Amino acid sequence: MRIILFLSAMFFYFAAQSQVKKLNAETTIQNVTIFSSGARVERTAAVNVASGRSEIFFAGLSNQLDQHTVQLKADANITLLSVQTTRDFLSERKIEQQEREFIDRTNALKDQSDLDQKLLEVCKNEEAMLIKNQTIGGQAGVKTIDLKDALEFQRQRLTDLYEKELEIGKRLVSEQHDLERNKAQMQEISKKRDSINYVVTALIETKESRTVNFQLMYNVQDAGWYPTYDVRVREITEPLNVLMNANVFQRSGETWKNVPLQLSTGNPNDNATPSSLQPWLLGFYDPSVSVRSQGSQGEISGRVANEKGEPVAGATVTAEGCGNVVTTDNNGYFKLHNMPKGGMLLISAVGYNSRKVKAVTGYISIALTPGSNALDEVVPTGYALQGKVAGVQISNSQKYRKEESIQTVSVATQYQPTAVIYRTDDKYSLESDGKTTTIGIKQFEVPAIYDYYSAPKIDPTAYLTARVINWQDFNLQSGEASLYFEGTYLGKTYIDLASTADTLSLSLGKDNGVRVSRKLLKEYSSKKFIGSNRTDERQYEISVRNAKPVPVNITLVDQVPVSVTREISVEDVKAAEAQIDKESGIATWAVSLLPGQEKKLEIGYSVKYAKDRKLVLD
Repeated sequence: MRIILFLSAMFFYFAAQSQVKKLNAETTIQNVTIFSSGARVERTAAVNVASGRSEIFFAGLSNQLDQHTVQLKADANITLLSVQTTRDFLSERKIEQQEREFIDRTNALKDQSDLDQKLLEVCKNEEAMLIKNQTIGGQAGVKTIDLKDALEFQRQRLTDLYEKELEIGKRLVSEQHDLERNKAQMQEISKKRDSINYVVTALIETKESRTVNFQLMYNVQDAGWYPTYDVRVREITEPLNVLMNANVFQRSGETWKNVPLQLSTGNPNDNATPSSLQPWLLGFYDPSVSVRSQGSQGEISGRVANEKGEPVAGATVTAEGCGNVVTTDNNGYFKLHNMPKGGMLLISAVGYNSRKVKAVTGYISIALTPGSNALDEVVPTGYALQGKVAGVQISNSQKYRKEESIQTVSVATQYQPTAVIYRTDDKYSLESDGKTTTIGIKQFEVPAIYDYYSAPKIDPTAYLTARVINWQDFNLQSGEASLYFEGTYLGKTYIDLASTADTLSLSLGKDNGVRVSRKLLKEYSSKKFIGSNRTDERQYEISVRNAKPVPVNITLVDQVPVSVTREISVEDVKAAEAQIDKESGIATWAVSLLPGQEKKLEIGYSVKYAKDRKLVLD
């Protein structure tokens, strides 16, 4: 009997040990690393685990979770048998007060609209009945006084009905407009908070009962950050003042509450496979084709944003007439190659009104206005206006100097083989609403060489440029820059570091303090006919004057024509003190001017060709 009881006890013991216990883990977000596209979330949980096998559920995870990136770690000696990631279709999304108010308001508007629609039908039916029953009196006729009363009644009643129908119709239009606005806003709110439907299930085995600290990590989509800059120049004798901002956004379906942020320049979605070379096929060079195409095509880059400066990802940019189509990236940037001059760009995006802009080579900023969808506001944060906050030390460079007027948040910079990580000491709360949170991560002054540039043949304006040498020391990232000169906002440009050499050049806009003009010297320009040939002579005078109180350096460029056929001959090229590129015909002067000084330059040439042919020289 004792043996039977002992065997039964052992059976129930091993049965209990072999039974899988189900446990729910309450996780909290400890750290978030935000990439240029996507983010990595780190959650922790402490779970009391009994000996044997346990199935632990990590619920309430982002609906943007990438299943291939899930990692689970523990601080105990346990055996991790399996990890599964599944969608939880049975869980109900938490409806918050703001969303409940919109639901109630939408239902009330719909009920009122339905009621007005019924009232309009009643009025229409009464109107039809009055019109249908206009015949009165039958064969016996009707008295004049009765006819007058009947007509007066019908006139008054139809007038009242028409006024009521008009009133109801106006209400219906207004109600429909409000319903569409509420519907669009509801779509935005429904994406915001706690839209969670992923569960990670871990099957573990342990030999002892204890509290196990788990660390769950996974990547999410629909999040990221992009840099922007404020570049200020007080005087051309002072260095550039640069403020680097990190613009952070996320719509991952989960709220990141009071967590430290890490900003990584890496992108886990990039292709990790190196490119391979393809066959290099040689063909004969046709100079006429090269020259004809030169100047007619170019590259256009830019950024598409909404009215508040937030990036519009996935916008379609179409070059009309040439079929060139691209879409913007997560930060709203795009680039078009081989663009003909004089074309138009059509920009369209879901929820925004389409817009056409002129295709101008270089960098452009395009703002789209909202269509039916409402837009969220930008939440600027991250600046401390009082007190001293430690800045970023960059390679112990002596050129770095912290600005004292506006302090950035405390950031530590960590260099990795393939990326740079900025670690913020402050904690942030980011809702899953797509709003852009701007954080000033570093501010510094950069020594720059200031020069002016002008091509008076096409634009008699002097543009101030700043050349930054050894810009790599400051660990910049490609991004949009807002330019300020002498306290005036000049516009935006794009710092494209991928195509920048050792020197970074920034255009700081027009400066009316340096005046440039170009005119044709008629006394030195003529047309001559000799035999079967014709010779056209041209000579121009370029005048540049420094009206600023400080010396300036300016680069002036002009050009002489370049012949691509033996039937045209370019001779007598005159451009004193200029360097002329023989292949392009570009003439370049480097001029230094003292305050108030003016200098005049001349460029001339003659073109010889058959007089029965036409040639455009103007």
